Amino acid sequence: MNKYISVIPLATAMFFSSNSTIHATEEGAGWYVSPMLSYIKSDSDRNADNDLGLMLGLGKKLNQQWNIEVSAAIDSLDFESVSGEYKQRGLMVDGLYFFERDTRMQTYAIVGAGIMKTDTGTNESSNPMLNVGVGMMQELSDNGMKLRADIRYRLDMDDESLANEDEFGDLMLNVGLKIPFGSSPQSKRSAMSEQSANEPMVNEDSKAADVVASSKEDSILADIDSDNDGIIDSKDKCPATEAHIKVDSSGCKIQQSFVLKGVNFITGSDVLSDDSKNSLNDVAATLAKNPGLKVEIAGYTDSRGNAGFNQRLSQKRAESVKAYIVSQGIDDSRMIAKGYGVDSPIADNASSQGRAINRRVEIHLID
Repeated sequence: MNKYISVIPLATAMFFSSNSTIHATEEGAGWYVSPMLSYIKSDSDRNADNDLGLMLGLGKKLNQQWNIEVSAAIDSLDFESVSGEYKQRGLMVDGLYFFERDTRMQTYAIVGAGIMKTDTGTNESSNPMLNVGVGMMQELSDNGMKLRADIRYRLDMDDESLANEDEFGDLMLNVGLKIPFGSSPQSKRSAMSEQSANEPMVNEDSKAADVVASSKEDSILADIDSDNDGIIDSKDKCPATEAHIKVDSSGCKIQQSFVLKGVNFITGSDVLSDDSKNSLNDVAATLAKNPGLKVEIAGYTDSRGNAGFNQRLSQKRAESVKAYIVSQGIDDSRMIAKGYGVDSPIADNASSQGRAINRRVEIHLID
């Protein structure tokens, strides 16, 4: 048994030392399974050794505060002084109350009841069981998989296994995973690639460096400007542009907003990835070449999780992008940072691909 007991503190250490930049921000609303390894400190009245067990839970988020879980548990506790063991098989229904879901590490309380079947070799019985405890979850990946750990007091109302004993109180330390249905683990690299492919920089045709603000009077002197956009007909590739519409050097309307390519954040935070800074350097260079441009930096999230938290997160991400561009020498007064949260999705939030597209930062030109 000793060689297995070392698994418990190791897994616990992994839980509490998880990267602090990982946040539990976008809680799924569906079903999940939760396999867990248990370390059981048996009631001294059992006269049994401490040992390991297994739990497998099936759960569902009910609302912002509560999850419900149905779990099966199995363990064997060896007698201390004689040969034999308690073979225990339990089935329980637990309520998990989350104190705050919108934090990087979610904490919850557990309360539940069930049935414990105990076989000592000479006696077999089934008895009511209660358990209470506290636990924590922390997100491991973008698809909602979480590392979890909890500690519980399990009250086994077993009045048959030992004479003169009516119940046993065992302590349980459980470490495991919460795995949502329909999701597959993604490596950090693939998750970043998916986000990078859909969150992304000004294209060459719309660079503000191509803006030409020629007056109608000047264009007439050089050549005819039929659509009055400031670009003479011989160079105008969009001859039907309405007058006073901003156009590029080809006479075509300038895109008023575009997604910044390559701008990514550490999951659930406003911390820019190193790769993002390369893209933002290009944005800063474009603004430096066009001192008359003013822009709004707009942050967006997907629809998962609490709307209020997503609003705050999108605002912080927009401010983070603005702060970096300012650090590259661009005047703060030329930019506005605004978070839009889950508003204005540009893809279907029902799929992971769509959600990745909706998690974005945009640049909006200000007239």
